[in-house]
Amino acid sequence: MQTTQSVVEFLKANGTQCRFISLVSETKPKLKPACPFFGVVKVSRKRGVVNANYNTTVRRRLAARLGVPMREVDYQAGEVWYRHVTTADGKPLPLVVNKSVQTLSADTEYYLQYFPTRSTNAYRMPNGDTVTEGQLKPWFYRQSERPDFKPTVISIKVSNIKKLRASVVFKD
Repeated sequence: MQTTQSVVEFLKANGTQCRFISLVSETKPKLKPACPFFGVVKVSRKRGVVNANYNTTVRRRLAARLGVPMREVDYQAGEVWYRHVTTADGKPLPLVVNKSVQTLSADTEYYLQYFPTRSTNAYRMPNGDTVTEGQLKPWFYRQSERPDFKPTVISIKVSNIKKLRASVVFKD
């Protein structure tokens, strides 16, 4: 398996190019404390886009919903917990870090900002047994509703990505 740093370097080298990427990630889902499925891991297979423009997508969807030209829609994104890592000329990359991070280092936790278009999830116990989403549903925290004009955007900790493909496998 290649290092997290090699994935970070690939994404920096990709620059601001919009491209489809598929990935497999393993994360610990946020579950209520009394959950009997201690240690369960969520394995996600996703396909999506990096370097899509969130504000443009929201404006396009709002314009279509309102039946007006996109230039008449003004949308400003709200406050976020992260800041984008940028290219040498200041353009945002799909890599984000906590906005409290002042200087990037080898210890920095990087996240991939990702616009998933397709996703399948499986849940696995440490002993290899599978758990269904239905079994876990009572233990998930309630999620807030997302307006349909806002695209789904997720930030995946780069160290949780087990496989990532663009045109070739670069983390496996």
